[in-house]
Amino acid sequence: MAFTGKGRTNNYAQELKNTTYSPDDIYIAIMGVTGAGKSTFISKCCHKAEAGIGHGLKSQTQEVQVFTFQHNKKTVHLIDTPGFDDTYRTDSDVLKDMAYWLSVTYETKKIKLTGIIYLHRITDTRMSGNAYKNLRTFQKMCGKPSMSSVVLATTMWDQVSIEDGSIREADLKDTAEFWGDMVKEGSAMYRHTGDYHSAMNIILYLINRHSTTVLELQKEMVDQRKPLDDTDAGRELEGEMIKQRQLFEHKLLKTRQEMDEAIARKDKDLIEQIAQDQAKFQKKIDDAQKGEKDLRISMEKLIADKEAQHRKDMDAFDKKLKDQEAQTRKKDDEFKDFMKRTEIEREQESKKRAAREAELDAAKEQVEQGDLEKLAVLQAAIEALQQQKQAADEREARLRQEAHDREQAIEQDRVRTIALYNQRAQIAAFQQSVFQQEQQMVQAMQSMGGGMGMGMGVAGGAFLAAVTGGCIVM
Repeated sequence: MAFTGKGRTNNYAQELKNTTYSPDDIYIAIMGVTGAGKSTFISKCCHKAEAGIGHGLKSQTQEVQVFTFQHNKKTVHLIDTPGFDDTYRTDSDVLKDMAYWLSVTYETKKIKLTGIIYLHRITDTRMSGNAYKNLRTFQKMCGKPSMSSVVLATTMWDQVSIEDGSIREADLKDTAEFWGDMVKEGSAMYRHTGDYHSAMNIILYLINRHSTTVLELQKEMVDQRKPLDDTDAGRELEGEMIKQRQLFEHKLLKTRQEMDEAIARKDKDLIEQIAQDQAKFQKKIDDAQKGEKDLRISMEKLIADKEAQHRKDMDAFDKKLKDQEAQTRKKDDEFKDFMKRTEIEREQESKKRAAREAELDAAKEQVEQGDLEKLAVLQAAIEALQQQKQAADEREARLRQEAHDREQAIEQDRVRTIALYNQRAQIAAFQQSVFQQEQQMVQAMQSMGGGMGMGMGVAGGAFLAAVTGGCIVM
């Protein structure tokens, strides 16, 4: 089996443009909370593909990304997804990105998933709030008919004893709201031991089933034309965000009472601590409110937002390009000045060298004609002149090396500048084609009826995510 991927890229638009998805290929989504080992799992299957592997709790996957390899003359695509506890992005943003990829590929390319692998750390002593939220949203996204295409895989078995791991595994299976109901609906359980053979064993289980599935989220958004907030996954996530908002509103109200008491006691340290807690709780409330609002977005608004984001990104790209050109010009000017100074120094050194050689010849002549008393003095003078000549030669070698290094640096800057120009032209060209597709979709939906406009809120605007945020790896 040969890996044909290139690793990650930040240029989602160009990768999407160059990517050809076939409905006959194998598509397997990899899901789970941050730190469950999604990127590590993919790297095992793809023979050390450059899937950014994290070793902390920060998310390494911030957008939906695709890694591809060949197996038995079949093309296998592993879809790496961010968790709903992503370090840098809101849960609503994560759901929109996943809805985009699943909906657009299903509608435009007729792609169906071969299966879904849900990863869970066996090192977790209990099902945390974030893990349970992630699992619940995952269940709603898949729907019961797709459960037979799901593999529930535990990871990090090398960090626990078999006894402890087996107890936790049984708890997951026996608890209905965890994995119990999913197993009853046909989901399979596997242990991923962290090596290539273990990962491929799971992949081959799904491939050898010779079946595909359409997720509930895909049916709702594409077939039924529902807006994201009206899907089962959207409602589940919105309900969680409402609970979060209410929780932190209660905490904020409690801190206000505590603040009044701290002020009455004139406790400066406590006042400062409570103020920090209030700021933290208020941010949580604001994030939850924003998340609820983000799920209720029309296609027209999403397109407008993406267009604005694209313009902002292109402006930033242009600034980066100008800065690169300015840096190259500066280095070029510095190199020219350096070469001028070097030439002057060389001319001066050449004159000094000629004078030293003349002095050396004269000294030798005096030695040959002089008496023994002058010999020691003349010999010392000769040695001093030879040392000066050696120092001059060494300086000349250093100047040549510095000139060579500067030329190399300037050439590298020129190559980077040309690459930036080409990248910008590719992005701009693809953006134009994307906008044309969007206009055609809008016109088509308007002809079918205004009620369908909201249903394509995410899927329609999803084409623009190709330029502004996503990343497909081939």
